[in-house]
Amino acid sequence: MDVITTHLNADFDALASMIAAKKLYPDAHLVFPGSQERNLREFFLKSSLVSFPFERLRDIDLDAITRLILVDINIKGRLGPFDEVAQRDSVELHIYDHHPRTDQDYEGVVDIVEPVGATTTVLVEILRKKRVKITPEEATIMALGIYEDTGSLTFASTTTRDFDAVSYLLKKGAHLEIIPTFIAREMDAQQIQLLHDLLTSLKVRNIHGIPVATALATTDEYVGELALLVHKMMDMENLAALIVMVRMEERVILVARSRLPELDVSRIAEEFGGGGHQTAASASIRELTLVQVQERLMALLSKMVGERVNAGSIMSSPLMEISETGNIEAAAEMMTHFNINSIPVMDMNSKLTGIITRGVVERAILHGLGQSPIKEFMLTEFFTVSPGSSLEKVQEYIIEKRQRMLPVVDGDKVLGVITRTDLLEAMHDDLRRTQSFEDTSEEGDAPEGRVRHLGELLKEILDPRTLSLLKMAGKVADDSGDRAYFVGGLVRDLILRRRNLDVDLVVEGDAIAFARKLARRLKARIRSHRKFQTAVIIMPDGFKLDVASARAEYYASPGEYPMVERGSIKLDLYRRDFSINALAVRLNPEVFGQVVDYFNGLKDLKDKTIRILHNLSFVDDPTRIIRAVRFEQKFDFRIGRHTEYLMKGAIRRGYLRQAQGPRVLNEIMIILRGEGPIKALERMEELGILASLHPSLAFTGKIRTIFQQVEKINSWFGLLFLDEKADVGQIYFNALMMMKGAEDREQILELFHLTEHQKRDYRARWDKTSSTMKELARTDDKSLSWIARLLGEIELEDLLTIMSLTKREDTAKSISLYLSRLRYIERELGGQDLKEMGYQEGPVFRKIIQAVQDARVDGIVNSLEEEKKWVETHFPLKKGKNRE
Repeated sequence: MDVITTHLNADFDALASMIAAKKLYPDAHLVFPGSQERNLREFFLKSSLVSFPFERLRDIDLDAITRLILVDINIKGRLGPFDEVAQRDSVELHIYDHHPRTDQDYEGVVDIVEPVGATTTVLVEILRKKRVKITPEEATIMALGIYEDTGSLTFASTTTRDFDAVSYLLKKGAHLEIIPTFIAREMDAQQIQLLHDLLTSLKVRNIHGIPVATALATTDEYVGELALLVHKMMDMENLAALIVMVRMEERVILVARSRLPELDVSRIAEEFGGGGHQTAASASIRELTLVQVQERLMALLSKMVGERVNAGSIMSSPLMEISETGNIEAAAEMMTHFNINSIPVMDMNSKLTGIITRGVVERAILHGLGQSPIKEFMLTEFFTVSPGSSLEKVQEYIIEKRQRMLPVVDGDKVLGVITRTDLLEAMHDDLRRTQSFEDTSEEGDAPEGRVRHLGELLKEILDPRTLSLLKMAGKVADDSGDRAYFVGGLVRDLILRRRNLDVDLVVEGDAIAFARKLARRLKARIRSHRKFQTAVIIMPDGFKLDVASARAEYYASPGEYPMVERGSIKLDLYRRDFSINALAVRLNPEVFGQVVDYFNGLKDLKDKTIRILHNLSFVDDPTRIIRAVRFEQKFDFRIGRHTEYLMKGAIRRGYLRQAQGPRVLNEIMIILRGEGPIKALERMEELGILASLHPSLAFTGKIRTIFQQVEKINSWFGLLFLDEKADVGQIYFNALMMMKGAEDREQILELFHLTEHQKRDYRARWDKTSSTMKELARTDDKSLSWIARLLGEIELEDLLTIMSLTKREDTAKSISLYLSRLRYIERELGGQDLKEMGYQEGPVFRKIIQAVQDARVDGIVNSLEEEKKWVETHFPLKKGKNRE
């Protein structure tokens, strides 16, 4: 028996979700697990809309349930008698919900949990996709569910998908004029008294600079619609965050609302066994008194509320510094290499004595003073701040006092610096926080707005193990006094909702020491590289975490490998290729999930734009030219206009030919191994990239035709459903090179700076492929064994290359036959069998065994006994030979 149910104290979203689920499971029974909210009870009494076959719980045989469909609920403990049913191994769970996942959730065979304003939205989308018919009556109830759970589409948890769902329901005949009748709630006498008590007890506390209001009350009887009273209080008192605790009927009801990114109320509710969203959550608490709940709440708020911006949170560290004994030219070189405008100056005891700025350095060099000591021209009167200094104090010194760089100190120790760019970013973020915040982006689209916190998205997208590893990394960093982040492609792909298993961690500190501590916690081992301050943590099952110290780098000349020095997370992100890859997410517990975006990578993700970070990016690393095209095609983005302008300039100047050859080849091979390489190569041809490497690499119509054939052949091979997978990139590359003359091939191999050993391997491979192709074309009468012997010596990728290049149907058929059947035919007869038959071990064994293999392939023999008889006939023993 199938049953559709929902949570205790069901609301309109629960009702609407049950009705929507009934459309997907027409044979299921609709059953509430217990009581409903007062508004819903009144709806059943007054409305003529409800004509659905709801059944009483007492009429259901719980033991007969084989499938339980849960809607608007995922957490254990809120299903009444159905909780026991849901935990049976024999019962199949199907779950549809919109509440964030917790550790107390059920796991379903079907498990659809989406970050939208109402569960009804999730089910309407499914019905729409399946083209299930919805009546005007059903559409009205579903719209009612969405309107109630989103506050008539005004709550912060509302998404564009909720609007789309309502729009679709309107098209299906939903009567919106009916909705206010049931959700415009009038308060009764009990609610008015409770509201008065709550307003009387209301207190606004300053927690780490964040105003959080709390209120508590006690009532002898159950009073419904507490969430309604909380919303009224927030509107009446203009509150940004409110947590209400009410003692009623032997339990404490906690309802929390927040409009602040620093306060995720779902985390508060989870601590009390409840749940919800970042902006709205609740819990029902039976084991604690009202006083105990309040005490625990205050402890949790102190721990969980994020701090307002201060100097320590926005400073750049570790420090880039210079000795006062250095000269002006050394300061100029450091500024150029690391693209900075001011440098703290330290004495021999590592004490801060001054600041040297780019303006002073440039004028000193203009006057021929490049060899003069820095201390003769440095700024010696300057302001400093402590890590706890407010943003307002930082603004005063940098804006009003016009100090370009502000050191952050703890006593005599310099912890970091704040630049004008750091301040502008912090001011922008602080302004944004006071207006609104967004936690996740819509599925399938580029992110909307400036996503600054990925807390819920991390829970939704990452598997539990990876999420746990990241949280543990943050705790280890906290214990070590470091800041830890995960960076790059994983951040980008999370926001784009793409799967990515590469976890790269960056630590503002000693990466190797950090990796050792984390590995001990994980019972894993590490490999480290002291020179580059990197480590790899290897889990017992082989899963790897890459760890690196935050570092800065500079290039001595175009295309060379970079010089690396320890730096801050900002400098570490600045060295990356494109803004969409220059994103980081904080891992330390208090700021877990916060996005670090110095270079507008989030905006470029939203705008679907590939943009470099500075004008010399393609000069520093010309392989980024190829990478820009790869990302453009992979994500269906576009290269920004200025970025494309700089690309073309770097191509004209021939920087790609100066790049490290193996890195250029690696970038090309990544494209060839990706999805749809032809589009990427056409774009590279449009930009002149391939011809700039070598004229014969131009992507001509003839090459395009061959690549289209490679695409078809690789698809055909995939349809054989074999365990084996071909390296399609190697097939494309083989086909390309075999279309070139010997001289062009040699020049291209030289271009990629391959070793002599690699060159010999490629030459031998292509020669063998070419001779095999000719041999197949030369021989008309081919036995199956002849085909098997000839092709058995060739690599899989080379066979598929021949199929792609050949115009002969018989050649393609021979390879197809070999790959699909002949190569799997094996003789049963072995050397031991020959010995038992009386044959002496020696060179003849190989001859006999090969002949038996040929006979088996040609279908002459089909069993071990037949193979033995065939050997006795074709390789008879000499008379008198002892067979024993």
